[in-house]
Amino acid sequence: MKATGIIVEYNPFHNGHKYHLTNARKLGDIVIAVMSGDFVQRGEPSIIDRWTKTEMALDNGVDLVVELPAFYSSQSAEIFAKGGIGILEELKCDTILFGSESADIEELKRISEFQESTEFQFKLKERLNRGLSYPTAHSETMNEILKDTRLDSNDILGLEYLKAIKYWKSSITPEVLKREKTGYHDSTIVDNFASATKIRKSIKDNLNIENVIPLETSLILKKYRNFTYMENFYPYIRYELLKNYKTLGNIQDMETGFENRLFENSMKYENYQDFFNKIINKRYTLGRIQRVLIHSLTGLTKEITQNVKKEIPYVKILGFSQKGQEYLTWLKKFENKKIITTYKKMNQIFNEDSCKLIEFNERCSEIYRLVNPYKNRKSPIIYKEETNEQQ
Repeated sequence: MKATGIIVEYNPFHNGHKYHLTNARKLGDIVIAVMSGDFVQRGEPSIIDRWTKTEMALDNGVDLVVELPAFYSSQSAEIFAKGGIGILEELKCDTILFGSESADIEELKRISEFQESTEFQFKLKERLNRGLSYPTAHSETMNEILKDTRLDSNDILGLEYLKAIKYWKSSITPEVLKREKTGYHDSTIVDNFASATKIRKSIKDNLNIENVIPLETSLILKKYRNFTYMENFYPYIRYELLKNYKTLGNIQDMETGFENRLFENSMKYENYQDFFNKIINKRYTLGRIQRVLIHSLTGLTKEITQNVKKEIPYVKILGFSQKGQEYLTWLKKFENKKIITTYKKMNQIFNEDSCKLIEFNERCSEIYRLVNPYKNRKSPIIYKEETNEQQ
């Protein structure tokens, strides 16, 4: 069976995702989605929990849903991509399809190779040393050297997918799909398409979103009661910043001195927005600041990050269709013991380091459940296509 991989967040699943999934199905026999769990790449909690997102994915036609653990999912584009591609490689995917503003895979390959050149790295480092944030330094370096080349969010992430394919020495073939109608951060609705950012804001404001999401998503969201936002976690973030002040320097993405800013303002402000407004500075993007806060909340350190960049520790299956089950059966002949559907006998299957990472991810979900007390599952969701039911 030929497998097409997609790396997604489904936060929540919308019409743009349906368009992506429909095109992914044309490239192979099954579609495997590596999906962020309870925390996402923007450095935020997912608006809905991992199991509900799995239901959405299966209802809309994904064959196999695999969790992108929190030590990958809440990271920068580089590490997010490394985790996603590494998991698809473990699952022996043939192709990955990702969204792209340019839809020019050859140009993206050329830029990806150039970014690894000595010239590019030297100019990038110069700007970082001047105090620019990484995205700003990266963008300015690109503009200086490549002149008219302009990259938007999906293309930037696409470059990281290409680098990750090379990093893992993978044979996965990259394919691009042009992003239509709306951009990643767009706040407008065009026809029946809207960005996930716009949809999340609309949900928060109790606005109607039925024209921009599939029926399957709508039916699930109508029953959902625990939409989850960053400010809900501020009391816990504040506690962690105060309790762990002396070791905050070990937290992933924390730069020297920034922990003082976090500590001092967490002492002063009880309101999350007041706190957040005071910690913003020109060196950090909003996304990076939010990631630092989520990493402080979950205890994600620089050491953990370095370890998971070396090797994919495990592959956790969240749900599958009949086709997905057939594919998992086929994978068994390769005796890949990293692929798991349950944590039973975990200590007998994995080494101590991998067990610690499994426990870390589950602890992150336990923290998430302090705010959103969803029912945790011990086994994957099985989608019965004949009856359109899940169990």
